[in-house]
Amino acid sequence: MARPWRIQFEGAVYHIMSRGVGRQTIFLDNKDYLQFLQYLEKAVEKFSLDIFAFVLMNNHYHLLLRILQKNLSRFLQWIQTSYAVYYNRRHNHIGHLFQGRYKSILVGEESYWQGLSAYIHLNPIRANIVEKILDYPWSTYHDYVNSQKRYAWVRSEEVLKEFGRTKEEQIREYKNFVVQISGKERSVLDNVKHSFILGDEKFVSWIQKKFTKENKNPDRELKGYNTIRDSGVPEKTIESLIEEFSIKKEELVLPLRRRSNLPRDIGVHILHTSTGLSNKEIGSLFSISPSAVTKASVRIKEKMEEDKDIRRKVNNLINSIFKV
Repeated sequence: MARPWRIQFEGAVYHIMSRGVGRQTIFLDNKDYLQFLQYLEKAVEKFSLDIFAFVLMNNHYHLLLRILQKNLSRFLQWIQTSYAVYYNRRHNHIGHLFQGRYKSILVGEESYWQGLSAYIHLNPIRANIVEKILDYPWSTYHDYVNSQKRYAWVRSEEVLKEFGRTKEEQIREYKNFVVQISGKERSVLDNVKHSFILGDEKFVSWIQKKFTKENKNPDRELKGYNTIRDSGVPEKTIESLIEEFSIKKEELVLPLRRRSNLPRDIGVHILHTSTGLSNKEIGSLFSISPSAVTKASVRIKEKMEEDKDIRRKVNNLINSIFKV
């Protein structure tokens, strides 16, 4: 099955959802939740984002946000890698933490923002974690229904402005809205088209014309998929390996007769587990086959489990490459 392609442009709004690998827990305690929120707050400035709403669940998270630069994938790669490095170090965890691909829905008109915010805030209710939303601490619902915000960097006012002129009226009407939509909030996503666009026909048509060359059949999957990645990561990985092991670039990127190549295998493992690069792309970088990429990554994973020095070296390289 082909991966959904990513469209990004200045001012684009998205509903983002990302899970732990195999639905594994990604937040074990309050410290983990707080650490992720620290990264999210830092990302608002680092990547010029507007965060409208979020909820952090034990094995996944939801975001409603707007990008002011074309950097959605760079932001998500940065925050998930940063958090994964922290999590692995703190909990002595090895391997992937998040699923390789996040789910994103491109959102059109502001009229959808209200329903999406409620859908996000009602997650703990749907999961039967709490009976009242206010009892759940790890969402922006508190910023919507209290006069004092918990998170100054959350743009809840952008969504609330449609609920009244005064703050008091907005809070009252938003509470009523959430109560009314509770149990029916999944219907907000009924109008998703092409599996990743939420908007009216005018918005969908604009996306088709702007980002595709071929749209004779409106039901046909949109063309032009191009994965957008954190620019410079492969180059930074090569540079870090050269410096760490005092080797020449040729020893990493040119075909070599010997099968064992620890620096190359570490580089392959880092890109394989910490980026969205395909096996083919990683293999091309190191002059090995796509199947050899998986084998090299597994070799390093096994070595990390057996050898603390190698585990420490790999984690230090990840810290250096991604500037966590």
